[in-house]
Amino acid sequence: MIACVLATPVSAKVSVLMAQVTPISISVDPTSLMQQSRDLYERGLFEQAVDVLRQASQAYAAEGDALHQALALSNLSLTYQQLGLWTEANQTINESLALLENQPVNEQTASVLAQTLDIQGRFYFAQGQAEPALEAWQQASATYETIGDVSGAVAVQINQAQALQALGLYRRSIDLLNNITQHLSSQPAVLTRAVALRSLAEALLVTGNFPDARQALEKSLEIAQQSQSDAAPAAIAAAYLGLGNLTRSEASANLNYAGLTIAEALSLLEATDRPPPDLTEVALQQRSKAAAQAFYEQTTTALYWYQQAANHSASDSTRIQAQLKQFDLLVETQRWEQMQILYPQIQTQLNAQPLSHSHVYNQIELAQSLLKLRSHSLMPQAIVQLLATAHQQAITLQDSRAQSYTLGTLGKLYEITAQLPEAQRLTQQALTLSQSLNAGDISYQWQWQLGRLLKVQGQTDGAIQSYRAAVGTLQSLRNDLVAINRDVQFSFRERVEPVYRELVSLLLESNTSSTDLEKLVQARDVIEGLQVAELDNFFREACLDTQFQLDRVVDQANSSAAIFYTIVLPDRLEVILKLPQRPLFHYSTAVSQETVEDTVSTLLNELKRPIATRSLKTLSQQMYDWLIRPAESVLRESDISTLVFVLDGALRNVPMSALYDGQQYLMEKYGVAIAPGLQLPEPGRLQQHQVQALVVGLSEARNSFPALSNVATEIEEIKADVPSRVLFNQDFTRSNFQQAITSVPFSIVHIATHGQFSSNVAETFILAWDEPIDVNELTAVLQSREIMSPEPIELLVLSACQTAVGDRRATLGLAGVAVRAGARSTVASLWNLDDDSGAIFMSRFYEELVNASISKAEALRRAQQSLLTDPQYQAPRFWAPYVLLGNWL
Repeated sequence: MIACVLATPVSAKVSVLMAQVTPISISVDPTSLMQQSRDLYERGLFEQAVDVLRQASQAYAAEGDALHQALALSNLSLTYQQLGLWTEANQTINESLALLENQPVNEQTASVLAQTLDIQGRFYFAQGQAEPALEAWQQASATYETIGDVSGAVAVQINQAQALQALGLYRRSIDLLNNITQHLSSQPAVLTRAVALRSLAEALLVTGNFPDARQALEKSLEIAQQSQSDAAPAAIAAAYLGLGNLTRSEASANLNYAGLTIAEALSLLEATDRPPPDLTEVALQQRSKAAAQAFYEQTTTALYWYQQAANHSASDSTRIQAQLKQFDLLVETQRWEQMQILYPQIQTQLNAQPLSHSHVYNQIELAQSLLKLRSHSLMPQAIVQLLATAHQQAITLQDSRAQSYTLGTLGKLYEITAQLPEAQRLTQQALTLSQSLNAGDISYQWQWQLGRLLKVQGQTDGAIQSYRAAVGTLQSLRNDLVAINRDVQFSFRERVEPVYRELVSLLLESNTSSTDLEKLVQARDVIEGLQVAELDNFFREACLDTQFQLDRVVDQANSSAAIFYTIVLPDRLEVILKLPQRPLFHYSTAVSQETVEDTVSTLLNELKRPIATRSLKTLSQQMYDWLIRPAESVLRESDISTLVFVLDGALRNVPMSALYDGQQYLMEKYGVAIAPGLQLPEPGRLQQHQVQALVVGLSEARNSFPALSNVATEIEEIKADVPSRVLFNQDFTRSNFQQAITSVPFSIVHIATHGQFSSNVAETFILAWDEPIDVNELTAVLQSREIMSPEPIELLVLSACQTAVGDRRATLGLAGVAVRAGARSTVASLWNLDDDSGAIFMSRFYEELVNASISKAEALRRAQQSLLTDPQYQAPRFWAPYVLLGNWL
């Protein structure tokens, strides 16, 4: 019987206890040594486990037992990994594999080989090498299967799923985990199925699929509760902990969709009701308050799950892990009384813990939670003591990553308490350590922190350098941030977005249109990087690669377009302008972010009224004054005909064509387009002799959505203007749609059906006859046309769709569809209209589009103009919602 150290799946943390190392009597019998090393490993005493495993390896070598020596070496490699001794870990795993090459092929050899390959996969994965990790785990799984070890094969396949996620291959990961759970449904190893379901839930959570993640966790809990195994209590506690994390992520995500920070939500709940200035503000306030209340209720539920995890935990390590999560959420939601009851319990448990890696991280986690209190009576001194102790223990354990965390967190405390020189010194030390480890996920935090410290001390150039380094690190991470760090995903607005915005603010705050061009270029690049990062976060994967720079398009000799890069900062609104054959210049308006967002919100409500009110024109003119007025003269001098907007924040929700200069709407003077992802396929105009359209639509009521009575008319009008294949009502199924897309290389795809754009990828969809098609499924269908033709779709039209009501960042969904579809251009509506104006608009748009002498932006402008001149439809409600994204030529 082989005695081995059982490795935990990569998604789990090794649970350890203890800080006073008790003397242990060491046996010289190698089999006993292996068992003792396992006991030491499970107690977190990795240094002692290393000594014992070395002895075991030497004893087996002396006996000529190469197979068991290989096993001891593979376990030694795993223990070295826990200590962060990567050179030693790599050396010993290679020694183990070399010994196994010369062993006879039998079940024992296969078992040791499978475990060794598993540990090699862990080594690669911990080093950020997901592809070789996946390959090693695939070999390990295949080896386990040859000897009929179902449990071993499944455990390694769960690790494979983690590697697939790190590579951004979420669908493959989820498919693999679904196959595992289905296969195990008929197997006796039910707790292994519970582990697989928890891993599946984590993968689904990464993709934002909260309902299926919850279903998987609840099933995992049910299986664990029915089990009679000794390991069942641990599985039950892990499921409760997973439910707590899921519910907290749901709460954070939903608050993000509502455009609220936690502080804003809590403030809304405390505020007394007072009537807003007008009815449009009433609706907004009610939605915001409902979102705040929902957040509070969801976090209350998360706290319940964390308490259940602590109550059912069979180990002190899981219990304190749950309590630390609970404490952090209590702090975040300002539940002071509960927090003060729990805090002494955590202190008592921490004081009883032995020296171990998890003990160090538990202290760091508690210190980071206490930092959020700031002005509360708890207590800088307690934080200093926690971090000082953790730092010394991290040095003892030779854990450089933990040392970086302790130093950087202590630096943050000194930043808060305005002890700036000491904060800077500690932050620099933390950064040096994290960079030596190539740990970008923590390096960017210290680079950002150092930038803030230098800025406060008036060292602007140094601050800019640090901020640029932080942005560069974030951009290099991309997949890692969304695949590994779930906390960053759902706190993007607090932990990633500010890095970009603060850098832009620094670059532009002392700049004018006549000074430092290099800083303007840098600021423009940072704005583009933020747009890409937001879409990465929306899709939970690194999904964009810049294909064609906007500057190159406008600098073409025949271009008459200007690009407006906008960014909303806390104290001002910045605009960077790019004109053909001219360098960038910029202007700034001193207006608060709150004022911009309030103006946008009120304007949107006015825009949806059936008449153009005086209030609408006043608000629209205010937006014009902020964004366009300072550039009027240079636009005229440059003979500009098209304005292209790279919009930021709340400005994305505003149809720029409806801005008003006091005499005319913007679209009366210019064609207007949006650049959603700052990437364009090779630009060019629609080739008229190749125009063919695939037109799909739904007019009948389906899935609780009402009928769209004017879709039939819209489709008939399009058929009259463009050669078309039509899928209508019952014919518009997902499978028919996919088959049609791949049958002919259509240059235009027109979709007229209910749809919704949301900042939640799971709530961005179009409705087919048989089922909703979400944004990932839609883009997969549209991209399947590459089988027929390498040329992108020239034009994608999304008619009758709308942005999600109450979602202040809903246009992320619209941008996501436009970018991921792979079309050169996308036309979509920001809100749906229940009358025949949409059919009239589309008919006129296609009439103009087949005119080879004009651009898509001009075709859209003329269609809007035709509604403006119709007395029945001249209000912006009818023509403003249509926007052009992407290539405007």
